[in-house]
Formats: sequence, C-alpha cells, structure tokens
Amino acid sequence: MNAPTRVPLHVEMATASRVAAQLIAAGIDETDPDFAELMASETDIQDRLVRVLRAARYTEAQSDALAEIIKDNRERKARLDKKVEDLRSVVIQAMGELGLKKLAGPDLGASLSVGKPKVQVIDPAALPDDVCVFKREPSKTAIAAALAEGPVSGAEWSNPAPVLTVRTR
Repeated sequence: MNAPTRVPLHVEMATASRVAAQLIAAGIDETDPDFAELMASETDIQDRLVRVLRAARYTEAQSDALAEIIKDNRERKARLDKKVEDLRSVVIQAMGELGLKKLAGPDLGASLSVGKPKVQVIDPAALPDDVCVFKREPSKTAIAAALAEGPVSGAEWSNPAPVLTVRTR
C-alpha cells in the first residue's frame, strides 16, 4: 500500500475549514450528537474526512433500520385496518340478521343505514379516456437511450459528478 502523499498545511487547514462549514450548512452543528466527534480532529484533514465517512456509514445504517421499522409498521397498520373492517362487518351482519337499526352502549352508539353505491371498475381497458387520469412521467431510461442517438428536446446530459466508493475492512 502506498503511503499517503502529504498535503501542505495551509491547503489542509483551508479544506478542514471548508468541511466544517459544509457540515454546519448541512445542519450538522453543535446540537447534533455527531458534531463534536466530527470536529475532534486536530489538523489532519484526512483523519477528519475518515470520521465524516464513518458518520455517514452510521447514519446510513440508522436510515436503513428506520426504513425497516416503517415497513413493519405499514404492515402492522394494514393488519389493524383489516381487523377494524372485519370487526365492523361482524356487527353490520349481526345487526342486519337481528333487524336492529340502532345499538347503544355506555361509551358509544351505532346506527345501521343504507349506504351509497360505490363505483366498481370491472374492465379498466374498456373505460373511455375522459373518465381516466393519466400521469405523465419522464422515463430516464428512454431519455438516455434517445440522447445516445442524438439531441432530445427538453433533456440533455449532465456533467459527470464524482463518485465516492467506500470500502470497509
């Protein structure tokens, strides 16, 4: 492995100052628990950047965990919503069989009435266009293929951005 090339101190300090300003601009300031750790490095900008990457990996792990919790909670909500529907359906059926129009309890009251008819779509392909909603969304895959062939009105290639690859050991 090659030894890292030494960066002149004035360049390192200017970059460190810019990194600190960018962290603050990104909302990572004295109120953020990661701020003190990210700013703890003395003058070695490379050490500071490694700390920033570690913070990014940790934050990404938190984001992934939160996404999993959200997914689980969505599934739980769907189960609870179905349970509500099933419980109400049981009461509707029983009230209908018993001929009850009203039901009273110490904490709630319920009444059974005829509802409004709901729209049922039997064959979506047979519906006329004037009763449908169409979503116009650019297909970046199709645009990229068209741009490879030549100019496309309303689209162009961007300048390539640097890509950071982080490998863990």
